[in-house]
Amino acid sequence: MKKFEILRYLKRFSLLIFLVSLAGAAAIYLYADGRQKYTASVIIRYTNDGISDGYTPDGSELDVNEIYSSTVISQAMDALGASGRLSTIRSNISVTPVISEDQQTINEALLDKGEEVTYFPDTYKVSLVVDGALGAGYARNMLDAIIQSYCTYYTEKYVEQKLSLNPSSGLLDNGYDYYECIRILENDTTEMQDYLLNKREHYPDFRSSRTGYTYADLCDIYSDFKKYTIPELYAYVLNGPQVRDGTVLQEYLANCIETAKQNEQISTEQRDSLWALTDQYVYKNADLLQNYFTDRGEVVSSDYILGNIELEGAGDKAQTTYDGLVLKLVSLEQQVAASQIDRQFQEEILQSFRNVDFGGTDEQHAKMESLINDYEAQLKRYYEIINTSSKELNLYISADYLKMISSVQVAAAINVKLYLMLALVLFFVIGCCGAVLLGRISDIVDYLLYVDKKTGLPNREKLNVYISSMADRILPEDYTCFALQLDNLSDMSRRFGYHVGDGILKDFSGLLQLMGDTDGVVGYNGVGKFLAFFGECSSRKAEVMIRILQSQVDEYNKLNPEYPILFTAAWATSSEDDIYNVRDLVRTAQKKMSLIAEEGGSALGTS
Repeated sequence: MKKFEILRYLKRFSLLIFLVSLAGAAAIYLYADGRQKYTASVIIRYTNDGISDGYTPDGSELDVNEIYSSTVISQAMDALGASGRLSTIRSNISVTPVISEDQQTINEALLDKGEEVTYFPDTYKVSLVVDGALGAGYARNMLDAIIQSYCTYYTEKYVEQKLSLNPSSGLLDNGYDYYECIRILENDTTEMQDYLLNKREHYPDFRSSRTGYTYADLCDIYSDFKKYTIPELYAYVLNGPQVRDGTVLQEYLANCIETAKQNEQISTEQRDSLWALTDQYVYKNADLLQNYFTDRGEVVSSDYILGNIELEGAGDKAQTTYDGLVLKLVSLEQQVAASQIDRQFQEEILQSFRNVDFGGTDEQHAKMESLINDYEAQLKRYYEIINTSSKELNLYISADYLKMISSVQVAAAINVKLYLMLALVLFFVIGCCGAVLLGRISDIVDYLLYVDKKTGLPNREKLNVYISSMADRILPEDYTCFALQLDNLSDMSRRFGYHVGDGILKDFSGLLQLMGDTDGVVGYNGVGKFLAFFGECSSRKAEVMIRILQSQVDEYNKLNPEYPILFTAAWATSSEDDIYNVRDLVRTAQKKMSLIAEEGGSALGTS
């Protein structure tokens, strides 16, 4: 049997080792990747004054669970354009407080004493776990979108009110008359202008990086609408006049006028009541005026009175009950005056539309409807601009109340690269061990099935397998088949016993194994006959190989004169004999050997 040679096994099964390593690594990679999860995390801190007591900027209690509320998650998914179940993302978000070791020690000490812990954390870690199939980028982008959405939500709820002045749309499709449409659009414009004026006053330097507008720019645009577009629409609807259904419109105007009269009456009654209340307030507090006269009846200056009030602690911006009454009175007076002006305008409009069932031509109506639809579209377009700017403002304001202490970090639950490297090493070792095992098993099988036990050479079956494998090929040039025969094997066995014959057979086989300087196949064909095959062996080289074998046999015979080796050898070469089929080449070599043996030996052998 062949020697145990690890390198020979590894070389023989190198491809198998590579495939085992590759397959094992791929299996481990698929296993790890299939169970991979990515955790994105970010640390946020609330910075408003009341956070130490657990309060938001408007004084309500802080609820950090709002970070993964349905509203926040839904807005984040819309902003990211992500699909999937909202509940899946919510269930994989966690918010944990970040407490320093010193504070944790204090809290534990208080609990040990049985005292209440009043510390309220202001820093939290927000984590999102996503499936590995979604990727680390998805985890980072989704958590970032959630935090951005929460900042806007937090500001709109606790700092700045959310923009909710949605412009009207589809008025003509809903059956409104032209005048009603213009009236509604005017109210939308006025409400939005008031909103913009308030924003311009509080944030004069803010400019949206997304839209490029300041609130002053948007105020100017809506002022132009009020100055030019609305009057143009009113002028065109009154030119004709333009009416879709005069009866319905007249009823609408009459109802509006009547409602305005009722509101004016209510406001007037409230105003008169407040006048009486202020008079009573002055009368009841008249004694206070004595504090501001000298003993000689001289009136003290107003500067002295105001200075005295500030000295007592009221402050220059303080408001008394009387101040509130006066402000309310002024507000009611403004409402009454504005209502009267608007009512008079509607009465004039009613006069214009009186006794008109259907005013204007089809062409005029088409233009009127086009003007209304165009203005609706303008208001909608600018609403989107204002909404985008307001969201950005809220995000900007949130920086004063909510800060991101760290950027979004993503960590993999499984280090796939490490697993892959370990798998390659592990399965490479397994492949090597398997190669050695298979190689040794192959040696054992070959030894049991294809090795002649007396000579240690491949037996007849092995030679048949080799010849069959070469039978379908065209032999290369200088491919040589040797036929050898141990001539005195039977004589030695008969004279000295089979053990002597077997010894001579084994020794001669050992010499045959040393034939040639290249790899070849040397096998025992039975009954003292051998076959050998060598590639790249010309006829001249074959002759040299036999001569070397003869010299080795001569040396052996000198050492063993009682049991000499006598052999006959012949060969056939593909290029020399013009034979390129292995079976024909074997037959030719054997035929030559038989002829030499019959002639009693020649230069090709020894007898």
